[in-house]
Amino acid sequence: MIIIGGGVGPLAGVDLHRLIIEQTKTDGKDQDHLRVLHLSCSDLIPDRTDSLLQGNPEAPALGMARILKAAESCCDEMFMQGYVGIPCNTFHSPAIWDRFKQALKESGSHLQVLNMIESTIEYMRESFPEITKIGLMSTTGTRETGVYSDSLHSSGYTVLESAYQNRVHDMIYHTEWGIKAKIPVSQEALQIGIDTLDELIEKGAEAVILGCTELPLALTEDTYKDIPLINPVRLLAKELIRKVQ
Repeated sequence: MIIIGGGVGPLAGVDLHRLIIEQTKTDGKDQDHLRVLHLSCSDLIPDRTDSLLQGNPEAPALGMARILKAAESCCDEMFMQGYVGIPCNTFHSPAIWDRFKQALKESGSHLQVLNMIESTIEYMRESFPEITKIGLMSTTGTRETGVYSDSLHSSGYTVLESAYQNRVHDMIYHTEWGIKAKIPVSQEALQIGIDTLDELIEKGAEAVILGCTELPLALTEDTYKDIPLINPVRLLAKELIRKVQ
């Protein structure tokens, strides 16, 4: 069974669920689709960026571990192995991720948790072996803790990021017009996204990773000015499907 550790943010979990459905091969029948348990309990998981910047990464880690233990009980009732995807890039920051994995281990969990960052970098290696310069858009928490940049650098990539990180962060978090706050995506947020892509391409980016799960909700195309836009949520959906089929 696929388990979506949702609520981080809520719409990103819905998007992951949608992508799982869209990318599952069927004969056109409901019954061909995979079993998916989507638990979205935002109130139990503090904001990941705030938790990192305030030095409290344990709070979101333990909140998600608690939610997934509840999900595992459902798997046990149905005699199924659970494969987990968490559609939040910032949650994969080592300070949160490692404590989360430790909490699951301490609880005796047998869930298999996929790492979205690892899947994304492996995809880059396999699909674009000629690319060496990668643009990265993300939350401030993801950026400051090197969630992507550390792994990309160690894999030999040059990482290019915006000189206007506050604007990128506002695109996601602004309480009036940010992606988390307003559906559909506001013109203000969309324009920041376009401006940032232009900036990264001008700096030499050969591909851009949309390193926050809300960003693909605004930047919906696969390419921009012939530059690949990499959506880690889509890649996570594909990997979850591969694991359970």
